[in-house]
Amino acid sequence: MSEFPRIFAHRGASSLAPENTIAAFSKAMECGAKRIEFDVDVMGDGTLLVIHDDTLDRTTNSSGPYHGLGYSDLRRIDAGAWFSPAYRFERIPELADVIAFANANGLGMNLEIKPCRAATELREKLLENLLVAIDRVRTTDFLVSSFDHDMLAGFHAARPDIALGWLHARADQAGPTWQEGARLLQCRAVHPQLEGLTREEVAEIREAGFEVNVWTVNDVATARELASWGVDGIFTDRPQDFPAEALAR
Repeated sequence: MSEFPRIFAHRGASSLAPENTIAAFSKAMECGAKRIEFDVDVMGDGTLLVIHDDTLDRTTNSSGPYHGLGYSDLRRIDAGAWFSPAYRFERIPELADVIAFANANGLGMNLEIKPCRAATELREKLLENLLVAIDRVRTTDFLVSSFDHDMLAGFHAARPDIALGWLHARADQAGPTWQEGARLLQCRAVHPQLEGLTREEVAEIREAGFEVNVWTVNDVATARELASWGVDGIFTDRPQDFPAEALAR
């Protein structure tokens, strides 16, 4: 058993650079991370952007939802100054830019599809354009995950060859449990929340035949303990805290 689980840089090295930006993914790579995690949603004109929230308020110099905006607006939004003046003018990347960056640097990827509850037609556009974009992925170390299990099911129906991660949080009550849903979608992995996770739950997930990738783990000692439980991977904002051999797994 390895001392540490596999490590995914959560939204890049998001404690060192503004999350979900090329700067954060570059920092993750500089730290030695071999895998990045990022979030994907859609703008009104079908542009796929890499961002976690469904509004611009927290991580840019703009505000409000972006579902009514388009590519030309994206170029004018600063996604770095909120984090540090050193990252002023950092942009929200398009999905194609992140895939190209990961391909060029040999990085594995976990792509999280955001729920996109703005409108049914935009949800359909998100899925349609995502299916085109992922044809550019050049690694087999590639997972697609989502809290939106209907979206995940739609993705799986179109691309059953792509490995899936079933994301869930303790507060999730609606819809199928991981025991039902992850098997139905033939997921490779279940991605449980760290808070409340037990050794017994990890064992249950693994005995059901799934990998276990836990979010979000920002403490080295906790990561080491999770490895002793049999956890396969962790998502961390702090890849810089882990030894090189752990990041290289």
